[in-house]
Amino acid sequence: MRWRHWGLLLGFAVALSGDFHLAGADSELGKPSAADLPVAPSETAEARKSIRRGFDFILAQIKSDGTIGDQISGQPDLGLTSIVGLAMLSEGSTPRNGRYSSSCRKLTFGVLKLVRERLQYAPGAEPITQIQRKIGRNADLFFATLFLAEVYGEAGLADEPIRVELKRLVDRISKAQQSDGTWGEESWAPILGTVLGWESLRSAHSAGFTVNASATAAGAWLLKKLSEKSSGAKGESWMHNFYKEAASVRVLRSLQLDREPAFQETVARLLKVAHGDNRPFQQAGGEEFLAFYLVSECLMKDEEPDRASWQPLITPKIIGIQNRDGSWTGHHCITDRTFCTAAALLTLMAPRLHLPISDL
Repeated sequence: MRWRHWGLLLGFAVALSGDFHLAGADSELGKPSAADLPVAPSETAEARKSIRRGFDFILAQIKSDGTIGDQISGQPDLGLTSIVGLAMLSEGSTPRNGRYSSSCRKLTFGVLKLVRERLQYAPGAEPITQIQRKIGRNADLFFATLFLAEVYGEAGLADEPIRVELKRLVDRISKAQQSDGTWGEESWAPILGTVLGWESLRSAHSAGFTVNASATAAGAWLLKKLSEKSSGAKGESWMHNFYKEAASVRVLRSLQLDREPAFQETVARLLKVAHGDNRPFQQAGGEEFLAFYLVSECLMKDEEPDRASWQPLITPKIIGIQNRDGSWTGHHCITDRTFCTAAALLTLMAPRLHLPISDL
């Protein structure tokens, strides 16, 4: 079944060739704008201060070649580099304009470099990072696809290389989808991997790429898992439940399955957590930080008063656990501070609606 993006019926194959050279590229691109894009009306001064401090931290992690290394080995990490790029786009910066345009441009080059290196490995033979161990072998490809699909058209000379690498990424991710609609069960948080796989292909399709994968199969599988939970399946702690439920509602909302009882019951549980259970915040790992963002994407346009309370409830809780150096720390699983900081920033800035993937 061919991938269908709800509300957008784009879909054409892309297959340009060509090489990309970093040297001399900056002079061909637009100069950074000194002005910030407008922030969300609901964004508080405290949130803006927290966001600025967070960016001070992640900017310091960018290497001269535009890549970011993980805290354990220091080796360049495609997933980390890509999620930081997404945070910059959410802030309102692109490779051409915005407060962090220079850094976003550098990260674009870094992501392209790392994608080329990563795709040299056959599926299953690639080196495994912390992000991949926890979310799945293809997690870094999902983040790279999300970033490149969103930056495509904003990168000047890099647009053609982006087109080439996106085509390769989409093909690899599409072929990796299992017959049940998932992207495998080999990691700590496979549901989160399936949600990110879905999001990455959705974003690429919106950018005009043909995707040969099934959106509905992924949605049906996620709905089944939520229905099992809602019908009384037990035996897992909040740490196992929160990110699964939070990530799943993101896909189901876009597939117009938000009237399903399992969806509504899950959202009610998430809101209950936001009101009274601080454990997912105080003990958050990278999976929870990312899950906060996925729920924000899902609920920030919801007109029901209880669902609209999600963002105001979680914003001060996320700000309250920020470190003095501007970072956020993961307390289990994905502990990398750069990853957690980028995910926290995505959550705080979600109401700005600067990322097209926010459209439901």
